[in-house]
Amino acid sequence: MNFVKSPYIAKRHWEFEEAALSKTNEMVKRYDDVIDLSIGDPDYPADKRIIEAMYKAGLQGNTRYTEFLGDEELRQETINMYKEDYGFDFQMDEILITAGGTHAMYLTMEAILDEGDEVIAIAPYYIYYQPQIELPKGKLVVYNTKSEDNFDVDLHELEKCITSRTKAIVINSPCNPSGKVYSQENIKGILALAEKYDFLVIADDIYCALNYTDNRKAICSYEKSPKRVITLYSYSKDYCMTGLRLGHIIASKELIATMRRVNEAVTFTINSMAQKGGVCAIKNRKEIQKGLYKEYYDREMYIYERIKKMNNIFCNKPEGTFYVFADISKTGISSMDIWEKILDEAHVLMLPGSGFGQAGEGFIRIAATVGINTLKEAFDRLERMSIFK
Repeated sequence: MNFVKSPYIAKRHWEFEEAALSKTNEMVKRYDDVIDLSIGDPDYPADKRIIEAMYKAGLQGNTRYTEFLGDEELRQETINMYKEDYGFDFQMDEILITAGGTHAMYLTMEAILDEGDEVIAIAPYYIYYQPQIELPKGKLVVYNTKSEDNFDVDLHELEKCITSRTKAIVINSPCNPSGKVYSQENIKGILALAEKYDFLVIADDIYCALNYTDNRKAICSYEKSPKRVITLYSYSKDYCMTGLRLGHIIASKELIATMRRVNEAVTFTINSMAQKGGVCAIKNRKEIQKGLYKEYYDREMYIYERIKKMNNIFCNKPEGTFYVFADISKTGISSMDIWEKILDEAHVLMLPGSGFGQAGEGFIRIAATVGINTLKEAFDRLERMSIFK
C-alpha cells in the first residue's frame, strides 16, 4: 500500500495501491535487453488507410468539435456494422463516441452508480475495474472463477454475490487476462439473473476481433434493443489504435443522455480526426482484421505449444485476446515474486496474475505483442531458468 499525504490532495487519494501495470514503464528499463510481454499494446500497426483518412480529414478542416454524442457519420457506420455483423439494431441517440474503452467505463460508472452501489466483476478481471468503480464511490464485488473449471461461471455461486445494492455486473469476453470466451449458456444465465434481480449487464467488448472460438454472438444482441445491456467498445485492440483513443458506448437513450452530460465536463467532445479514422476502420474492418487475427492467433498458439513442453507452468488453450494466462503455482513462488524473478533471471517482463484479483494468484499474464522470433528468444530464456527445467 502506498501513502501520499498532502493538504492539497483529496484525502480519499492519500492511501492507494499501485497497479502492477503502472510499474512496467520503470521495470522495462531495468536491463538493456528486456523482452516486454507485459502491456497489452499491440505492435501490429494501425492500417495505413485509417491514418490516411485521419490526415485527409485534418486537411479538409475536420479539426473542430464534433457533435456531443460523436461524429454523425461514425455513429451511423457503427449502427450499420452491428446490424450486419450481429443482427442488432439501435438508434443514433443510443450511442456515445468515447476516448477509448477506459473512458467508456468511467462514464458508465459515473452515470449509473450512487454511493455504495455494488458492481460485480468476474475474476480474474482487468486491473483498472476497481478504481473505475470506486472513483464514483461504488463498491467492487468479486466473483472468483477457477482455472480448473476453465474459468467458467457457476451461476449458482455467482447468484450468492448479488445483494439489494447490486447495480451491475461486468462481462469481458474474450477476457483480459484469462482469454476466456464465456459460453452462450453462461451469458443467458447471467442475463436471467440480471432480469430476476433488476441490475445492469456491462459488456466490455474490447477484444471482439480476437475471438478464436465459434461463439461470437455479441452480448448486446441477446436483447432486441438496448435496455439492460450496456456495451463498451474500443478500437485499441481490434484495430491496433491504442494511441488514437477511440471507442463507444451503446445503451438506452436515457443512459446515453446522462453519460453525454457527464462527458461534457470531462472531454467535451472526442478527437475529430480519430473519429474519421474510425469510419474508415469500420468500412474496411473485414480486410483489416483478417491479418490482425491471424498474426495474434499464430503467436498465441506458439506460446501455448512452448508452455506445453515446459515444467512447472501450464495454460489452457487460448480462446481469445492476445494474452496467455499461465499457471505457475507448481513453482511454489507467488505471482509477485516470480514476476521479479523472471525479469531478473531471464530479462523477460510479464505481469503478475495477482494484479487481476485473488483468482489470478499463482498465474502470470503473457502478452503476445512481439513477433514469433522474439517470442522464441523469450521462451528460450525462460527454459533456461531452473524453475522451468
